Amino acid sequence: MKKNVSTHRVVTFLTREELEFLDKLEKDMMFSTGRHLSRSQILQDMAELLSRTRMNAVGIKNDDELKKKIQEAISKMNQQDKEKTPQEKSEA
Repeated sequence: MKKNVSTHRVVTFLTREELEFLDKLEKDMMFSTGRHLSRSQILQDMAELLSRTRMNAVGIKNDDELKKKIQEAISKMNQQDKEKTPQEKSEA
């Protein structure tokens, strides 16, 4: 966790499948590297990564539209990363 950053607790409801997915990520990391990564940290990292896309939610009317916009924003960010020169990648 970052130091000197004000954090807030968020409570959410997840389906069994969503929870199992987070648990799988957690266990995969533990068994492959010996390091622990909590569900909370995974969600925090996902939020941080999504914030880097600089997407907005203007005009989104439902959950499906939000998911589509998130997918588009991540795809755009991935494409921009692929277009970076090796020099730019090493500076990031």
